[in-house]
Amino acid sequence: MVTMTVPSFPPEFPWEPSRPEPRRDPLDLPQRGPQEGPSAADLLFDRRIVLANGWIDGELATDLSARLIMLDGGGDEPIALHLRAPDADLEAAFAVADTMGILSCPVNVVVIGQAGGPALLILAAGRSREMTPHATLLLTEPRAESGGAASDVAIHEEAYRRKVDAFYIRLAEVTGREVDEIRDDAREGRMFTAEQAREYGLIDAIAGNRS
Repeated sequence: MVTMTVPSFPPEFPWEPSRPEPRRDPLDLPQRGPQEGPSAADLLFDRRIVLANGWIDGELATDLSARLIMLDGGGDEPIALHLRAPDADLEAAFAVADTMGILSCPVNVVVIGQAGGPALLILAAGRSREMTPHATLLLTEPRAESGGAASDVAIHEEAYRRKVDAFYIRLAEVTGREVDEIRDDAREGRMFTAEQAREYGLIDAIAGNRS
């Protein structure tokens, strides 16, 4: 009978080799640990800045509205909403705009890229409305999406037309232009530079150019 002796390893040589820590992308902000500094979103939030970036659907509208309400409850200082949304769901845009309308503190909107379609409702809801010099606005008619039974489609289309009318009325109130003029421009898909948007009445000023 052969007896085998298992060698004893010193503490610096464990049975299982140590595994390297997984490499983390430094830009992957949501994975920050408790010992790390605040994320970019946290820093913006602490400065009362909310970023609305990309297609604004129902989920993003809920998140934006929640952030605005939280900041409204945290002080009376103005909130800066930086808008970069080439398009949006009509109901989602109304939800954010309506939330802005019931806050006690002002929300100042700055377009930092391109904003268009129903996202212009969010711009119109700002206490002040600005664009960076190279930002653009695209005035287009909101798109309708419907399906199902014919009766349901008819009801949906009627509700859609009322909301589209409200969209144009809101832009008319802000710009001082006629509803029919804005509707015609939207159907043509009119693009605005910052200076053109200021002349049209969609914004108050160009950011960095107070003249």
